[in-house]
Amino acid sequence: MKMERITSFPYIGREYTGIIKKSLENLGLNVMLPPKTTDKTIKIGVKNSSDMMCHPYKVTLGNFVEALENGANTLLTYNSLGQCRLRHYHKIQEFTLKNLGYDNFELYGISRKNIFKTLKKLTNKSRFKLFLEFYNLYKNMKEKDEKRVWAKDKSNIGIIGEIFSCCDEIVNYGIEGKIKRYGANPYNTVRLTDFINRNFLGLHPAGEKKYRKKARGYFNGKLGGHGVENISNLLKLIDKGVDGVIHILPLSCMPETTVEPIIDYICRNSRTPSLRITIDENISEANLETRLETFIELIKIKKWKKHT
Repeated sequence: MKMERITSFPYIGREYTGIIKKSLENLGLNVMLPPKTTDKTIKIGVKNSSDMMCHPYKVTLGNFVEALENGANTLLTYNSLGQCRLRHYHKIQEFTLKNLGYDNFELYGISRKNIFKTLKKLTNKSRFKLFLEFYNLYKNMKEKDEKRVWAKDKSNIGIIGEIFSCCDEIVNYGIEGKIKRYGANPYNTVRLTDFINRNFLGLHPAGEKKYRKKARGYFNGKLGGHGVENISNLLKLIDKGVDGVIHILPLSCMPETTVEPIIDYICRNSRTPSLRITIDENISEANLETRLETFIELIKIKKWKKHT
């Protein structure tokens, strides 16, 4: 008998994950999410990864192992096709999983070039149905992203950085919730709708062109990852009057470490307070909270002095 497909994919934030799951189920797939990401998940990924492989690789590998242990046999992930080593993740993870003894599964790296071909193979749905569901997924993500608003009565803290670290609240220890708790407004510039626009539709957010042009002037060609987008978003935040900026990145992430000195330069010249949070398996949540609370309190004091 042909085995039923049980599909799974790594988490990328609670709400985004739920939206993706619903769309795949609308296409007729039996979707079983991995157990929620925990310290155990991360330890599994760390144990079976190279030391200097970046944190998202380790977390998603742990997700895959736990999904397979729970009965999944079809794994989906993203293939960037870009300069960042993310383009190799799905092949290295497949190789690692097979070396661990998991052989009864298929792993698909979804990219802009193969998304509809792959989904058609898995679901046997028409191209029209696939396009329609892709539109619904985009619309639902846009509704979520539009909930992020600029505050008029609180300090606005802009967030830039690597997409997985910025979007997944388990990986970043719920940083947006912590910022709110300390009396400021988190304004996360890293949104999956912008990601879909750039990487699948070839579109860019309104008003971004001039910022991207200026951002590219800092580099000697293509960078990979989200480096150019982060500089562009930083420039836009500063023009918008942001009170402070947090740069979130995984330890050893090549694109993000490349843009570090440029972010520092722009923030220093514009007198914009900045905080860098590097994520890996050794990060201490207590230390992160102390740094974050101090950063926000200093911004409040600066703002108070400015208006007295």
